[in-house]
Amino acid sequence: MVQIQSMTFGYGKGPLFEGLDLKLEPGTVFGLLGLNGAGKTSLLKLLAGALRPQSGSIRVFGAEPWRREAFFLADTAFVPEDPWLPAVKPSVWLERYAVFRPAFDKGQFASLSREFALDEGKLLTKYSYGQRKKFALAAALASGARLVLLDEPTNGLDIPSKSQFRRALAAAVDADRVVVVSTHQVRDLERVIDPAVIVHGGKILFSLDSDQISEKLGSAQVRDLGPDVIYAEKDGVGYSALIARSGVEGARTEAQTADLELLFNAAIASPSRLAAALRGERLPPFDPSEAASRERNVEEAAK
Repeated sequence: MVQIQSMTFGYGKGPLFEGLDLKLEPGTVFGLLGLNGAGKTSLLKLLAGALRPQSGSIRVFGAEPWRREAFFLADTAFVPEDPWLPAVKPSVWLERYAVFRPAFDKGQFASLSREFALDEGKLLTKYSYGQRKKFALAAALASGARLVLLDEPTNGLDIPSKSQFRRALAAAVDADRVVVVSTHQVRDLERVIDPAVIVHGGKILFSLDSDQISEKLGSAQVRDLGPDVIYAEKDGVGYSALIARSGVEGARTEAQTADLELLFNAAIASPSRLAAALRGERLPPFDPSEAASRERNVEEAAK
């Protein structure tokens, strides 16, 4: 289990996180969602022990990551957005590096390498960005580590590789393993991550599991912005809308599964409306011009 309590961290211009609390139970893939600069990568590095919190505590299966003890490092796999690999072939990498992970599954790694079509005869430094990413992802998923941290894992992957990775990630879920995926490519992974943890303004805005989302929220293509609309974006034929399934008279029965990208945008632009909808409260009419103004303010603040 991962437990963050009253954690504060920053880089000198004020805290990036202040009093952050977060609990991650094994057995699922947590999607860490947030705008650029929200601190997603920093949070992964704090969990991996590459950064130390200024106050508060982080515990990963009982260990403090910043101490970087050998047993913790062997039990943690972190794939950054642009992974570094040594100038060796995959077989040499296995001999020199996999030995530091007692639970490393060479059979699983070989299977993932074949699925990802990795070239076993080429130096890892000669791999393309996408190939390096796939090699690092295969190594992390086969590592046997109980904490797996993936930063923007679908960046650099082509469409077939993204499908392969989704299958591999779903298969890697284990009752004893915590997997955290940081991404802004929400639609690449929306069928895999559960719950979605939305980070904004130095805190956790929402942590929503699939049951909450399916019970309370939906998506629909609409022409009118009725009282069940939480958030909407104009498109060529009307609006793509995030819909409240309950607490509203006349809620649309045609609503489909909630679109995670719409949900994320609603959380950032209209958090109070989303929170009210999740509580089952009646919403005031949705004003797209007001929402657009809030989105511009959010974008400016993020720069």
